[in-house]
Amino acid sequence: MFGKLMKYNLKEVGMVMLPMYAALLVLGTTAGLAMRYSIMRGAGEILASTVPGVVTIILFLVFGIMGLATVAVTLIMILRNFRDNLLGSRGYLMNTLPVTTAEQVLSKVLNGALFVLFGGAASGISGLLFLLVCLRRRDWAELGEAFRDAFGDRISPALVILQIVVLLLVWAVQDVTKIYASLSLGSLWRGHRSIGAILAFVVITVIQNLIGNGLTHLTPDASLGYSVLGGGVRFIFGSGEGPSALFSARQMMISVGQNLAYIVLFTIAAVWVLRHKLDLQ
Repeated sequence: MFGKLMKYNLKEVGMVMLPMYAALLVLGTTAGLAMRYSIMRGAGEILASTVPGVVTIILFLVFGIMGLATVAVTLIMILRNFRDNLLGSRGYLMNTLPVTTAEQVLSKVLNGALFVLFGGAASGISGLLFLLVCLRRRDWAELGEAFRDAFGDRISPALVILQIVVLLLVWAVQDVTKIYASLSLGSLWRGHRSIGAILAFVVITVIQNLIGNGLTHLTPDASLGYSVLGGGVRFIFGSGEGPSALFSARQMMISVGQNLAYIVLFTIAAVWVLRHKLDLQ
């Protein structure tokens, strides 16, 4: 039954998001082609032929707007999928299904996290397609030489990419569970659920920032921003020896552990409200 629940959630959100992802990929490729065959040839050609230049600029703007719209619609669909199915008009029916409340929340968390990752992947791939068709071979060669001159063998691109993927994954799940916990807690304020959800989200975020600041005072490794300003600057200016990642193992453990703790707490809060405090009858 849990598999069917996941399938239903993916279908409900995917019907809206998958066409947007496809449009984003097409726009990225089209904008890259337009940029390559008009602007990349020089400003003189743009002045001599205004229409191609205007079309290129419009395509580039539409591509950027589409990227922002994809982020906004992803957030809206994740919110609606949880609110309507568990807190709204369908809540009573959904809670009569032969699955536990924890499974209901878990299916929403996995669904939300997947579409956050899908959206991030679509944005990244569309940007890569834009660069692939926009830049010529000599441009890529120059970028490769600049990277080697700046970093040499002092940084491992594969390890950096792996760290970023892991961090994005836990951040995505943590953000989704925080949104669901805020919606659940806000639903306790009858008649003002939207305001309650916003206030709950703000309060939770403030508490998280206070905890983060406290941990950073205990050890700088608790702040990934500290690593970017420290280790990142060191890599950029070519100091340090041996292949390395952007973040140390200690910093990764603290960040991932902290986010996993938040995920568990937020999920428990959402399940507790749905199971004990919400009256959908």
